[in-house]
Amino acid sequence: MKTNSCHSSPSPKSKGIIFGLLLVIAGVLFLSFNFGWINPVWKPVLFSWPMIFIVFGLIGLSKNNLLMSVFWLILGLFFLIPRIAAAFPGSFYGINGDFAYTYWPVLLILLGLCFIFRIILGRNMKCDRQHHFRSDSVEGVNGTVDKRVVFGGSESIFLDPVFNGGSISAIFGGVVLDLRKTSLSEGETCLDIEAIFGGVELYIPGDWVVETRFQTILGGAEDKRLISQPDHTRKLILRGDLMFGGCEIR
Repeated sequence: MKTNSCHSSPSPKSKGIIFGLLLVIAGVLFLSFNFGWINPVWKPVLFSWPMIFIVFGLIGLSKNNLLMSVFWLILGLFFLIPRIAAAFPGSFYGINGDFAYTYWPVLLILLGLCFIFRIILGRNMKCDRQHHFRSDSVEGVNGTVDKRVVFGGSESIFLDPVFNGGSISAIFGGVVLDLRKTSLSEGETCLDIEAIFGGVELYIPGDWVVETRFQTILGGAEDKRLISQPDHTRKLILRGDLMFGGCEIR
């Protein structure tokens, strides 16, 4: 029976709508500046490279990706503050051209707090599966994997006959998972991966069709397998966040 254990990704139409809205907003803002509807001192603020981070953050919020959204928004606001202070002299005490150089460690503190709260509160992984995952690190529970590593490492081989997806989290650590002794059911199977200052290494058979849907910040994914006669009736979808980390497929 053909199954689907993943939520569908944003469709090209949805992405087109988001891009179209951004163009409309940019056009309205330019028009407003040209007609004097908005104070021109805001122009170097609204049309600046830090606003790209703000846009990324808002897009992430629309996808219920809270951690990545907060990261982008904090980063954008951090570099916007000195621009706003320059646009309104005297309104912000102690903010000058050395603001970013002086206060950049605040970014590390806020980012660390995000990680801590996320670990304490846990992460609600939304994946359309019939099974619920346990919170501890256990492989082969009803064909799923749920592994979380913080400041450490883990190596494991998945031995269940059918792999039904799951979640992996590697924060300041590494996870190695061997999937060469299992198989995929027909349809799409989802594996959520979170690598933050860490890495995930997957050993996957060469005939599996693998699709990556990661959001990355100074990270990336690489498939080093030798592909051989892929079975397109089955697909493994790797998705999640790679923040200063990576995912390697072997």
